[in-house]
Amino acid sequence: MPPRVAFRASRQQPVGVVIVGCGAGGGVLAKELSEAGLTVLVLEAGRRFIAGVDYRTAEREFEVTAPTVFAPEPSRDRHTCHGTAFEVSRVKGVGGSTLAYLAVVPRFHPSDFRVRSEDGIADDWPLTYEELESYYSEVEYELGVSGPDGEDASPFEPVRTAPYPTPPHEFNKASLAIKRGADRLGWHLRREPLAIPTKPWHGRPACLRAGACMFGCAAEAKSSIDVTYVPKAEATGRVEIRPRCVAREVTVGDDGRARSVVYLDAKGQEHEVFGRVVVLAASAIETPRLLVMSRSRRFPAGLANGSGLVGRYFMEHLAVVAFGVFDERLDAWRGTPAGGSIQDFYETDRPNAFARGFTIEVNCSRQWPLAVARRLGVWGASHRARMKDVFGRMVGLATVGEQLPDVRNTVELDPVVKDSFGLPVPRITCEARDNDRAMLRVIPRRLTELLEAAGAREIWEPAYMPGWSAHYLGTCRMGRDPRTSVVDAWCRAHEVPNLYVGDGSVFVTGAAANPALTIMALAMRTAEGIVRAFRDGHA
Repeated sequence: MPPRVAFRASRQQPVGVVIVGCGAGGGVLAKELSEAGLTVLVLEAGRRFIAGVDYRTAEREFEVTAPTVFAPEPSRDRHTCHGTAFEVSRVKGVGGSTLAYLAVVPRFHPSDFRVRSEDGIADDWPLTYEELESYYSEVEYELGVSGPDGEDASPFEPVRTAPYPTPPHEFNKASLAIKRGADRLGWHLRREPLAIPTKPWHGRPACLRAGACMFGCAAEAKSSIDVTYVPKAEATGRVEIRPRCVAREVTVGDDGRARSVVYLDAKGQEHEVFGRVVVLAASAIETPRLLVMSRSRRFPAGLANGSGLVGRYFMEHLAVVAFGVFDERLDAWRGTPAGGSIQDFYETDRPNAFARGFTIEVNCSRQWPLAVARRLGVWGASHRARMKDVFGRMVGLATVGEQLPDVRNTVELDPVVKDSFGLPVPRITCEARDNDRAMLRVIPRRLTELLEAAGAREIWEPAYMPGWSAHYLGTCRMGRDPRTSVVDAWCRAHEVPNLYVGDGSVFVTGAAANPALTIMALAMRTAEGIVRAFRDGHA
């Protein structure tokens, strides 16, 4: 059962900080702020999961039952698309999408923060890698990140001031097959940093190599927010987390400051909570949705939206997926679902017809019998023969391609469709633009080249899957100029001095790296800024 919480927010008196969302950003903020002495109330739209009770990965039929645990609620978790179909992949619950992430936690590279300066496109961040580096190290320590140092490290690794807390995971047979191809091509396949410790860490066990990380880690070895930051936050006695509470409005007072959050509980009953500071950490889809729903006479286009940029510059990572079939038995499911990464194409290469780049990741997830069977597209005796031919001999590749920010890619309120609470659902526009399309023409060739070099006897045509990355970014971008950004370098809204954003919405560019670690590092830095505001009497 979840721990008993000593702190209960009063219905009348404001708490120090109200946080909307308890994922990679909100969970970190709750811990850091409460340890600094502030009272914190966290509103989480999803439920609270108990690892040893709710996760169904030990069941014989787990391929059928385990995916239902994090399944969205059709009446509540809806969205619509404008233009290209976009499959939203997200988890609502205490821990957010870290409940289901594969725990790949690379750092961004220094160039990711200065794309305008280096490549003449997009915009620079108002902070640098060097300013964020110490926060990266501290988050890695909390998570017990495993990764390679010294000669085993990637040659493209950014400068670090501390080694990885735990040693890297070993390559399984599937990754070794891909490494064979990478070595032949002169590419560098290395074990990626994983928020899955390889030795016991902070009272949790080392990884069991069960391979079902996306369905929740029953052993609590995977460092999701609910088993890392949340227990430490609640241990302060100054944090209350309220699950199944959907925020519908942030109100403002006559002084222009955020005053309260109005939310609906699981029964649809409305409540209001007051805070001296409000932080929105609900995701790059839900945070702009909430801001635009929070219209008022002072903010007719939505809260903190004087620039008109709330919900604009939506980005995801360009996920192209390919499969190779080999003669030898690979049993890709053995070990962690993530099996190594190649960053040789990470940054701009002038001969290319596109700027920036992509990471190739070995993806060993969903290689169990039912998952493979569903991909085959044949029936009867042909299906049985085909399963015998390919099962256990497949390995997947996936890319994290950097989609450039484009003002036309947006998260807006659907003018017609409502959820079960009567709230407008988010409408997503996310088209691959010119630079993206040029990159998408090259990525399949690289994946095919790698699989051929690795000795695959059969290659399934690489496919681009919009939305599949689950990495959603950029709808409340940070910057120095209030006319061209929503929040400042400390993630504080330009127009509302006690309103902060603590999720991937603030990203200026998307990089070619999984974003979870950067969201957490930024949240830690934002917490520092909030504490300073309280100390200086500005909260």
